[in-house]
Amino acid sequence: MTVSGTRNAHTQPSAVKKVVDYIAQEIYDGNLVSGDRIPTEAELCAMLQISRTPVREAVKFLESQTVLRTKQGSGTFVADPEEISISMPLNFKIKLEGISWVEIVAFRNQMEFLVLREAIQNVTEADIQRLEAINNQLLEVRKMKPVPVQEAQKLELLFHDELLNLSNNRLLQEMYRISSEFFNPAITKLYNYTAEGIDNNEWPLSHTYFLDALRKRDIFLAYQVTLNLIPVEKFESFLGPGQYTPDSPKKQD
Repeated sequence: MTVSGTRNAHTQPSAVKKVVDYIAQEIYDGNLVSGDRIPTEAELCAMLQISRTPVREAVKFLESQTVLRTKQGSGTFVADPEEISISMPLNFKIKLEGISWVEIVAFRNQMEFLVLREAIQNVTEADIQRLEAINNQLLEVRKMKPVPVQEAQKLELLFHDELLNLSNNRLLQEMYRISSEFFNPAITKLYNYTAEGIDNNEWPLSHTYFLDALRKRDIFLAYQVTLNLIPVEKFESFLGPGQYTPDSPKKQD
């Protein structure tokens, strides 16, 4: 009994990994694409010569990673790329690693330059006019007392989404969106911290500077702009010098 129990304890994890690896390889090889139904439990058991338990555990694991989704009565399917999120595990890793706001801000500034560099190569006059209109709305909102935080954030995100759309690099777009998720708590705290109106002498007009670099199609100016965004010291005045802390999930009433 002891030997048998020990053997099962050792083989179970490898059986789960076998299923995960099989499904992953099918996706990597293009045999399974977004929206495809994966083989049933019975089919996976027969193909991989394993029991149902590790199959179920493997599927649950891939569902937790948002790679698969199950429809009741229909089966389990490969998720749409838009449904796959890697920000939550990254948030945990960043927090557990003890990464600071200083590092988050520096990373965000580097991503800003990469996106701005790509945008300079693709931007049109119509794009610039659209970005200017959004920025002008944001400048008006920033003058309000108190600052309507949600409206300001919405315009912030809209400006950066429009800028990001000028990049033809989907991997860069994905990484930038992830960096935005990390950085958004800081933006929320910035607007809450400056609720009585933003002093433009104290807080640089970064979007206006972005537009200047875009108009001039000047990559060197873009680099200078991203070097001179809001200094970490300013963020520390309302974030504190400690570790990065992501937004907490909102509790249901």
